[in-house]
Amino acid sequence: MNSARTLGPAIVAGRYKSIWVYMVGPVCGTVAGAWAYNLVRFTDKPLREINKSGSFLRSARIIK
Repeated sequence: MNSARTLGPAIVAGRYKSIWVYMVGPVCGTVAGAWAYNLVRFTDKPLREINKSGSFLRSARIIK
């Protein structure tokens, strides 16, 4: 999933059908990462207050 190996040949060949995923994906990942960093770095609350369950793994479980 190297975007450079996908974007270059797609642009040269003129195939723009699904190219938006390779342009939007990294931007969305960067914004989400910056938001998560700011949430953890600049908050005065302990992790237990940010994550009400006290455990990320416990909160990530799918409830059936």
